[in-house]
Amino acid sequence: MFDTSFKLLLRRLGLILGLYMLLRVVFFCFHYSTFAEADAMETLLAFLHGLRFDVAAIIITNSLFIVLSLLPAGNTLHPRYQRLLKWVFVLSNAPFIALALVDVEFFSFIGRRSSNELFTITNDITNQLGQLLSNYWYLGLAFLLLVLCLVKLYPKAPAAPAVTASVWKRSLCLLLVAAFAVFGIRGGWQLKPLRPSHAFVLEPPSLGHLTLNTPFTFIKSVGKAQLEEKHYYSTEEELLAALPFNPDQYKQQDVEQKRENIVIIILEGFAAEYVGALNNGKGYTPFLDSLATQGVLFENAFANGRKSIEALPSILASIPSLMQEPFITSPYQANELYGLGHALQQEGYRTAMFHGAANGTMGFNDFARAAGIQEYYGLDEYPSTLRASDFDGQWGIFDEPYLRYVSKELTTFQEPFMATLFTLSSHQPYTIPYKYKGRFPKGKLNIHESIGYADFALREFFAAASREPWYKNTLFILTADHTQESISPAYQNELGHYRVPLLLFHPSKDLGDVNETQVIQHTDIMPTVTDYLNISVDKVLPFGRSVFDDNSSGRALLYNGNAWFMVQQDEVTELTQDNQVRFYTLADMAPAPSAEQQLKAYVQYFINGMIGNKLYFYNE
Repeated sequence: MFDTSFKLLLRRLGLILGLYMLLRVVFFCFHYSTFAEADAMETLLAFLHGLRFDVAAIIITNSLFIVLSLLPAGNTLHPRYQRLLKWVFVLSNAPFIALALVDVEFFSFIGRRSSNELFTITNDITNQLGQLLSNYWYLGLAFLLLVLCLVKLYPKAPAAPAVTASVWKRSLCLLLVAAFAVFGIRGGWQLKPLRPSHAFVLEPPSLGHLTLNTPFTFIKSVGKAQLEEKHYYSTEEELLAALPFNPDQYKQQDVEQKRENIVIIILEGFAAEYVGALNNGKGYTPFLDSLATQGVLFENAFANGRKSIEALPSILASIPSLMQEPFITSPYQANELYGLGHALQQEGYRTAMFHGAANGTMGFNDFARAAGIQEYYGLDEYPSTLRASDFDGQWGIFDEPYLRYVSKELTTFQEPFMATLFTLSSHQPYTIPYKYKGRFPKGKLNIHESIGYADFALREFFAAASREPWYKNTLFILTADHTQESISPAYQNELGHYRVPLLLFHPSKDLGDVNETQVIQHTDIMPTVTDYLNISVDKVLPFGRSVFDDNSSGRALLYNGNAWFMVQQDEVTELTQDNQVRFYTLADMAPAPSAEQQLKAYVQYFINGMIGNKLYFYNE
């Protein structure tokens, strides 16, 4: 029954299984700091547990090859047929080898294994293909070598004719293999089929990323466009009652409005780890540090996501990144949305967004419009006479000339205005102008020099803006879109991946007694602005709060792809996909009391609101 064809199949699938394990070793080496807190035994268990996910992925991706190898009829050992099988084998596995290699680097940016989100950035990948190949040439080389190994090591059929089993025995063999395939794809006989969250059973939880493989997470995400409703609370009234949220809080402002400008500056990749003012003076941001002495720099500020595409909805519309796919590219992108631009437009503000990259990058222009931003200034709007000389050769315009351009443009705006500015020079591949090579500290990470350059560009922007008439009538809010590479153990943990600077600065006034140690997040920016300006808003979301509200010490809502977190002043609450709840202290992630019901309420509000397009249901 188990003839030569079956034995060949096992050897060939064993080859790809060994290759998956090799890719896991490479992944571990590239991201050793992520798993450094695990001891040797825990790491070994993660590797062994990974076999379960490898088997599932290999069976799925090689299903056609398996069937063709075990056809009950015909001579499957014929040389021509064997050549066909070899091509099917290579073509079935090569794309997924490529995916696994992509994650060797992409994991650094998103902090989790890739999923079908790669489809959402296809245009950006195509537009940047040249620079991606240039900067990650070694991944392309590794791909070619691995495919070559696959071809060279592919077990060959015996040259001498082999005795084949009867048709009924071969049919029985195929049925048995099919049964095992179902078992392997399910990952066992457990009630629910194998899914990514099943990888997170070891301590520390970060080992789950090592256990997984990218082909598995990618396959499992295909077709997963819809969220699943949560029913922790049976009615909307119960849901609202569980939240520290008063929809009427900002509806009626009883003081006179401020007619001040708002400038929100989103600094690409500026992790809190790089900011000297947040690390006892050790950093690469001397200007931002000096600005912090004149404004309010929050010590516990968090981005709501790990990617640029996740930052904009949080900052401009108080929509945190609490689902697998970014809101901008999700099936819910057409949901009703009330952004900061809408609130300020109603009060006569001119609203604009500036980003020196190609128009359409990450859908920023479309989302800005959806959030009420009237004008979008991208690469197309940058003066054509300066475009060639100021282009960084990769993404867009270098920060220094672009910020200078923004300062001049804002001077043409009628006040009051709101402008959002997104920098880009500290984005991989971290290119800085040739004339500044060697001027900024190289540091220990590739990004450090570009952080120094971006900080310098920020200094030049404020120097230019300070000479303009609108400057003294402006509240500046500075933050980062997400974190980046890390070298400090203090930031190499679940929360450290989300820690960013967030600074409020006003050149002509004291912002008052604001608690700098409160926990804040990107979703707090919109309610902070409307509260500061004393603007009445009747559509607010519960995910953010004003930093000027001293009735709360704040919170931050995060999602790492496998669990939701609520960070508060004294504790962190974790809610897993299968509804397990864990509690930690903020300082050291040690066990702590609970805020379980509140976190469940936030998750249900977000997910059910997205599914039903009812984020503002209380206002109906």
